[in-house]
Amino acid sequence: MSEEEGSSEWEDDPLFIHGICGTCNENIIGHENGCKALGSLYHVTCFTCNKCKDPLVKKPFYHTDGLIYCEDDYLDTLEKCEVCGLHIKERILKAVDRQYHPECFKCTDCATCLDGVPFTVDTSSNVLCVSCYNKKFAYTCAACDKLIVSEDGAETYRIIAMDKDFHVSCYKCQVCETKFSNEEGQGCYPLEEKLLCHTHFKELSAAH
Repeated sequence: MSEEEGSSEWEDDPLFIHGICGTCNENIIGHENGCKALGSLYHVTCFTCNKCKDPLVKKPFYHTDGLIYCEDDYLDTLEKCEVCGLHIKERILKAVDRQYHPECFKCTDCATCLDGVPFTVDTSSNVLCVSCYNKKFAYTCAACDKLIVSEDGAETYRIIAMDKDFHVSCYKCQVCETKFSNEEGQGCYPLEEKLLCHTHFKELSAAH
């Protein structure tokens, strides 16, 4: 869509207007009956809003897709911002099936502008930055007490043991830090809320 904002010219000068109207292609007789706009001449009565037909002489107008609009009717052709409710006159940001001014598209929780920034949406359709989403919904690792979140956009994995959540890297013996696996004898042997390898499970069990 090409858009041009402008205003028409009119002067009380017999030499100012002389030529053919760009709308009706008829001669303009009498300088008081003509105006200049968009590089052409028009009858005052022909240079009107395409929608409401109000005359546009000495008024701001908008020329878009070959049509001329008064300011009010031009604004009615524009999308409205989901946040502020105002018409979007310049760049439009479309996200989650809605339209926004780029500066209005912000995280619901922390108000960080999300123009060009990764974001996500919760089950209530609230737009959130990744940080706020993780704070609200990510699981916390029982070993390191840090959030289990994606790094560099990679898929997130967590391990559940003893009804607790763990990073894959934190799922290891709490005595020797040997990582658990699915191989025989290499799994996790919980004892008294501790994650233990088979060797230390036997040692601590014997001590009890």
